[in-house]
Amino acid sequence: LAGVKDRQRFVAREEVSRVLDCCPNHHWRAIVALSRYGGLRCPSEVLSLRWQDINWETGRVTVPSPKMEHYGAEKATRAIPLFPELRTILMEAFDAAAEGAVYVIDERFRRASIGSDGWRSTNLRTTFTKIVRRAGLTPWPRLFHNLRASRETELVESYPVQVVTSWLGNTPAIAMRHYLMTTDAHFE
Repeated sequence: LAGVKDRQRFVAREEVSRVLDCCPNHHWRAIVALSRYGGLRCPSEVLSLRWQDINWETGRVTVPSPKMEHYGAEKATRAIPLFPELRTILMEAFDAAAEGAVYVIDERFRRASIGSDGWRSTNLRTTFTKIVRRAGLTPWPRLFHNLRASRETELVESYPVQVVTSWLGNTPAIAMRHYLMTTDAHFE
């Protein structure tokens, strides 16, 4: 486990803002926002999210969780709030989506990422590394995982851990072991 902790890196909002500004299109802004502000697993949950999963009126998102569905129907989805940071970017993506689009992220990403045996290497990391560098930042380890971990770390500052882990689809023990971080702000 020391190896996991050694590769943890809190990705600050200011950094994410710079990355979002350098994304080439609304698909990439949505990928980054869903990972960082929604806490979705990337690629499986990000690329599985459909427009029908977003309830704009109630402010909730039903997240399909391919990684967890084999644990039973109750684990196949979970609900998260439509966080304000996420709402803005998803509205932009919705307005730019092709007529009749089913998935939030263009299906070409999904087709390249899912095979007959399930999810495979999507190579999103290569493009995302270029985007991070374009933002003037050094790519951090575990690019997408640390976006998710940063969101979970942020959320436990405002909400009880059982609520946050319900939203992010893990347990308090898993959150403590793999996601939650001590940041410089905690020391300050």
